[in-house]
Amino acid sequence: MAFADVDTTALRRARLMSGITIEDLALPDSLDVRPTGGSCGAIVHGVDLTDELSGEVIGSLLAILCHAGMMVLPGQERLTPERQAVVTEWFGRPFVRDSGVDRMATVNTTPVQILGSQADDPGSNVPAADVDRGLKLAPHSDVQDYQVTPDFTILHGVETPPSSVGGNTYWANLYQAYDELDEETKQLVEHLQWMPASTQATAYRVGMQLESEVRHPVVRTHPVSRRKALWISTFTVRVMGLGDLDAEEALTQRLKAHVTQDHLWYKHTWTPHDVIMWDNRCVNHWREAWDPSYRRTMHRSQAGSARPF
Repeated sequence: MAFADVDTTALRRARLMSGITIEDLALPDSLDVRPTGGSCGAIVHGVDLTDELSGEVIGSLLAILCHAGMMVLPGQERLTPERQAVVTEWFGRPFVRDSGVDRMATVNTTPVQILGSQADDPGSNVPAADVDRGLKLAPHSDVQDYQVTPDFTILHGVETPPSSVGGNTYWANLYQAYDELDEETKQLVEHLQWMPASTQATAYRVGMQLESEVRHPVVRTHPVSRRKALWISTFTVRVMGLGDLDAEEALTQRLKAHVTQDHLWYKHTWTPHDVIMWDNRCVNHWREAWDPSYRRTMHRSQAGSARPF
């Protein structure tokens, strides 16, 4: 068992990010699930994503993800990009950027994106704009510059540098961020909207214009948990709806500082072939810088899409 010498009864009764317990999910016995110990997330053992999994197991993974915000599935050495594309479809229609300038390099003919240093490899055709150069990536939820955003992201750590040289990734609980607002602020932001910056322009200096025409709700409701999340990130350009630019700027900076507080984050130290899935509707994430002399290769896919509400 994955949890030898651990009180499994206590683990089953541990509360996930949405507020329900692991026991409430009524998971099959083949799955060993425990909280990460941080503000969000679960670690799942007992699954090889290359196996022909039952509908019960696949449904359980979706339930865990919707209630934990993110989950880690270690040891997925056999996962190929082609199989990752199939796994992605369990969570919805693959999400693909629809703007030519915004497209990202993918693996073969799959919708699985390449993130890493492969452009420096001999014979590589990965555009330079798609290459991570070891810089920090600030807290955000994926593809917020689109009006209809991906529900889920799946990231396979094909090559990961030692934790000591950076590259660790963090996820923040946006339910908790909302819950910790005072009542006056909750009422103030309930029906406000915000303008996002382009993810590509902000992170890689390419792609769409820095400010988009998209508008999102400051408070987003999750369709499964029905919990409210403070859906703000460092890619938020401006909160809108107060009718006073100075007041909007002050509120924008206040909310951005609020969602980036240290206690809201779970830190993940990567090991090779970890697969991490997360729910963009209720968590932010960011990545540390790392020493670019070490390779860091990630395969990313995204699924599902809905207009935030």
